[in-house]
Amino acid sequence: MSPRNKRPRRRKAAPAPATVAWWKRPVTWLLTIVVGAVAAWLGAVVLAAINQWKPANELAEQLAGRGPVVVLDLKHVPYPQEGALDYVYPAGADLAPLDAERPDDPTVEAGAVDIERSTWEITLVGTREQAAEAVDLRPVLVEPCRPPLTGIREPNRSQGDSQKIVLVTHVDRPNPRMLVDDPDGEDAGAPFFSTHKITLPKGEKNVIQVRALSAKQHCRWRLELDYLADGRRQTMVISAPGDKPFEVTGRADDSAYAWVYLDPIDGCRAKDGSKTDRLRITGAEYAQMVRDGRTCPY
Repeated sequence: MSPRNKRPRRRKAAPAPATVAWWKRPVTWLLTIVVGAVAAWLGAVVLAAINQWKPANELAEQLAGRGPVVVLDLKHVPYPQEGALDYVYPAGADLAPLDAERPDDPTVEAGAVDIERSTWEITLVGTREQAAEAVDLRPVLVEPCRPPLTGIREPNRSQGDSQKIVLVTHVDRPNPRMLVDDPDGEDAGAPFFSTHKITLPKGEKNVIQVRALSAKQHCRWRLELDYLADGRRQTMVISAPGDKPFEVTGRADDSAYAWVYLDPIDGCRAKDGSKTDRLRITGAEYAQMVRDGRTCPY
């Protein structure tokens, strides 16, 4: 065969690399992990947002099957411009933890009783399509008021003025009523519910702040709320947490207290000269200090 007619030989094609299934590829695993993590994060964010917003209709559905008006929250107010001027612990209270640190809220954390005034915030929610109307709120004593408590007195430092308008009631007076406590208002001191009512739409939170006063006596009471719903007037009883009555005590004579904690703002030293933020002296020592016009006993 002549060179002109000689045909070149064909080369065999190299075998194609084996195809890896897409679900076995490393990049697929990585994308799956990333997408799953992002989806989980977005789900948590959305769920948290939903739980935080709590639309009124959702809240109403959660409360379905209960009465026309529900107490959603009940909170003691410890600050002196709204709550107690001072506190009194039970006479047999454990002094070791009290000497170490003052509770943030002695009433809730250590069983103390507010002196002269006790303030609570009550959050009410209506559950009916047609709004309920609160038309009266009054304290009802569980027993006659008694002499003031004389256990262990704790000062309550000022936290600044309050700008809130609250309902005030003198529980140590006959037939106490809720009064308007608005020094700048025209109806200050007037019975609130004689000219006002509180509308409670379905699922809408309404906060009522109640401040109970007692000048010289120890009083225990519950609150009765009258409201209009389902075409009739109804009454619900509101108690402190644990189904206990609310309490407030008047101020006793200084010498009647077993112990008195001094306000650390005065910087008083103990009898041995040591510094302490929790100086405790007897009621008799405190009474003598006051008579002498001193801010520290030693």
